[in-house]
Amino acid sequence: MGVVTSYVLSTVSDGILPHLREPVTEVFEEVVLHKGLPTQQDIQDLRNRVDMVDYRTREASKLVQQIRAQLEELRKRG
Repeated sequence: MGVVTSYVLSTVSDGILPHLREPVTEVFEEVVLHKGLPTQQDIQDLRNRVDMVDYRTREASKLVQQIRAQLEELRKRG
């Protein structure tokens, strides 16, 4: 009898779980929206912006180094 009960209960739980997950997901989404927590898209956008700022900073640093090198070369000549 234990095997049959276990089989029936596992079948019932497999059928009920998707219905229980939906309200939990909705509640979670409402809390995230209410609290103003960043979404995955917000985090991804921020990461992209940080990467772009990092890239531009590295490029600017390279240009500054080139200008310094040219100034040193001009000082040596003059």
